[in-house]
Amino acid sequence: MDKIIVKLMGGVGNQMFQYAVGYAIAKKTGFELYLDASSYNSDKLRNFELLKFSTDIKFADFQDCSILNKKHFFKKTLYKDKKKIFYPEILKINHSAYLNGYWQSEKYFSHIKNDIKNIFQFKNTDFLQNTNMLNDIKSSNSVSISIRLGDYVNNPQCRKIYFVCNKDYYTKAIEYICSKVDNPKFFVFSPEIDAACEYLPKGYEYIFSKSASWEEDMYLMRHAKHNILANSSFAWWCAWLNENLNNIVIAPSRWYTKAAKINFKDVIPDNWVKIEVSN
Repeated sequence: MDKIIVKLMGGVGNQMFQYAVGYAIAKKTGFELYLDASSYNSDKLRNFELLKFSTDIKFADFQDCSILNKKHFFKKTLYKDKKKIFYPEILKINHSAYLNGYWQSEKYFSHIKNDIKNIFQFKNTDFLQNTNMLNDIKSSNSVSISIRLGDYVNNPQCRKIYFVCNKDYYTKAIEYICSKVDNPKFFVFSPEIDAACEYLPKGYEYIFSKSASWEEDMYLMRHAKHNILANSSFAWWCAWLNENLNNIVIAPSRWYTKAAKINFKDVIPDNWVKIEVSN
């Protein structure tokens, strides 16, 4: 039986991209979708998170992964994304395949956007504690601001690949929002709130999320009217799944450093506002 196997790796945002591309190919071909989540057996920093959503999960076994994780004589079964984001040939797969990559572009699944949005609904909202903030977000011209620091700042290898969105970026993004939105209310999401404050311009009022889980942060951010993103796959999904059809999404013009030499032009959807940033 033909099947599509997707290797999962990274945090929840990466897992969502990987599942979405696999789902799109499986839906087109009529093949079964299986997930190779074996990397999480030894990953002490990341957890397999997709069971939190309305996903239909089937796990691949070791034998299937071994067979497809090779190049056959007559057809290619292993696909990797290397130095660019979107490979249109992936959508033409018509045989069993093993996908190993990050696949960070909506071009793989924008044609089934409603399906993907439904899949990434949470199975339940037991994680929701800050109902006051949720009500505030829903009742105001709310704008979520994502600030990604952590390994982007502290890990030398990550610094070579990802830049940190600076105060200039957030200043320009906030000014743009203020020129388009009446009485915007800014809600800040970051695991390091104290450090994140240094990246925000003065003169504005901010409300800081103190969520205990990534699920609550995602739920709150996708209910904001508008979104200002860091170069983060998690923040990307919070904006892409936004419940407001008229939302303004602001993203940095670069996703990776120039030194990384990764073609990122397909990461940011065309209808998002790109703010120029220095590398």
